[in-house]
Amino acid sequence: MTNRYAVIGGVAGGMSAASRIRKVDPESEIVVFEKGEHISYSACSTPYYISNPQTALEDLIALSVEDAKVKRRIDVRTRHMVTRILPAQRRIEFAKLPSGLEGSYDYDRLIIATGASPYVPPIPGSDGPNVVVLRTLEDAHHIKKMLEDGKVRTAAILGAGYVGLEMCESLRKCGIEVTLISARSTPMFGLNEKIVDTVVDTLKKNSVTLIANAKVERITGAGVRLSDRLVEADLVLVAKGIRPNGKLAEDAGIQLGAAGAIAVDQRMETSVAGIFAAGDCAESLHRINNKKIYVPLGTVANKHGRVAGLNSARESARFPGTISSAEFKLFEMEVARTGMTLDEALKDGFDAKEVVITAASAAHGYPTSCPIQIAMVGEKTNGRLLGAQMIGENGVAQRINIVAVAIFNGNTVDEFSMFDLAYAPPFAPVWDPVLVAANVLKGKMVKF
Repeated sequence: MTNRYAVIGGVAGGMSAASRIRKVDPESEIVVFEKGEHISYSACSTPYYISNPQTALEDLIALSVEDAKVKRRIDVRTRHMVTRILPAQRRIEFAKLPSGLEGSYDYDRLIIATGASPYVPPIPGSDGPNVVVLRTLEDAHHIKKMLEDGKVRTAAILGAGYVGLEMCESLRKCGIEVTLISARSTPMFGLNEKIVDTVVDTLKKNSVTLIANAKVERITGAGVRLSDRLVEADLVLVAKGIRPNGKLAEDAGIQLGAAGAIAVDQRMETSVAGIFAAGDCAESLHRINNKKIYVPLGTVANKHGRVAGLNSARESARFPGTISSAEFKLFEMEVARTGMTLDEALKDGFDAKEVVITAASAAHGYPTSCPIQIAMVGEKTNGRLLGAQMIGENGVAQRINIVAVAIFNGNTVDEFSMFDLAYAPPFAPVWDPVLVAANVLKGKMVKF
C-alpha cells in the first residue's frame, strides 16, 4: 500500500523533509503545498541579491519546482494555501490562489513547515506604499525594483538585528543614505558590549546613522516620525524580527510551545501523533540547558526537516538540539556567535564568567593579519564552555565553528584550550585566537 505524505510549506524545512521521505520511502506519494510561487530558496541571500545588479532572482533558488517534480518525484503544488487541518480525518483543506478554488487531500502522515512571518508593530502608517519587509523572494524583488526605479535616495531601517544590519550594507552599496533606528540602547542587543561597540563603529565608518532608544510614533510618506524628530526616508524597511506561523496548527488542536512556535519532541513530532513540524514554525531544544527555545535559522530548519521526514517515514532520527550558532557580514567585518551570551547564561542560573580578548588572525607580520575580538563564556564551577562571540575583518566566520563544535560536544574550557588546531602563518598564529581566549578564561575560573 502506497503511503501518502502531505507537507505544508515548500522552503527549507518542508522540502528537506519531502526529499528525505523520498529517499527512504521511494514508492510513496508526497504532496507539498506551498502558498508562494517558489520553493527551496535562500532567504538569507536576499540582501546580497538586492545590492548586486548581476544577481537574478533565480540564482537564489536551490531547487526549482520542475526539478522537484521530475528528479525527485515530489508533487509540488505552488500557489496552494492550506486553510485547515483535520487530524481526526487525516485530511487537509486548501485553496488554490488566486482563484480561491477549494480542495482537500487525505494523508497518512503530515509535516507542517509553515515558516514564520515578519513582525510589523501596530505603528500608524506601517501599511504605507513606502514601507517594506524582507522575508520572501517576492519581498526582495519588490525592494530591488524600487531601488532600480531611482526613486529611493534615503532609507530608514526599523530594527537592528541580523536583517537590519545586513540591509545597512546592502542599501549603502546602492548609494542610499541609511538611518538605522533601534528601540533598544544598542544594535544586536544582548551581545557583549565591546563586540557591540565595534559594530557601532563599523556603522559610523560606513556612514550609517544610528538612532538608539528611539520611539516611533508613525510612518508617513516623508519618513519616520520619532518622538523628537522626523527621519526622512523614501523607503522604510521594518526589520523587527519574525513570528512563527503556528495558527493553522493551533486551530487543529496542536499544542504550541516556545514563543508561539509548534511544540515538538526530539523526533519533531507534535502533540498529535503522526503530525510533525519543522523549520521556523517549530520550537527547538537548547542543547546547553535542555530547554525549549525558538531559533528561526536556516541551518536549524534544514535539520528539523531531515529529522521530521525520516520519522514520518517510520525511520528513527532525533534532533540533537541547537546552540544558536549564527554569523553575518557587516561591511568589512565578520560577526559571529555561538552558544550562550553572558546575560543568557546568568539568567539561566549558570555560575558564568566572561572574558574579552583581542588577538591577531594570522602570524605576526603577515599582511592579511587583523585583530579579532573574542568574548568567551564559561561555567566557573564545572569548567564547561558555554558560548563565544567574535568580530573582525577576516578569520571570524570559520573560527566560530571551532568553538561551536566544542560547545556542542560539551567540552570544558580546559579541554578546549588545548585543542590541536592547524597552524600556518597566513591563517593563524601558533596560539590561535580562540585558544588564547580559552586560556585567559581558564585563568579566571574556579579550579575544577
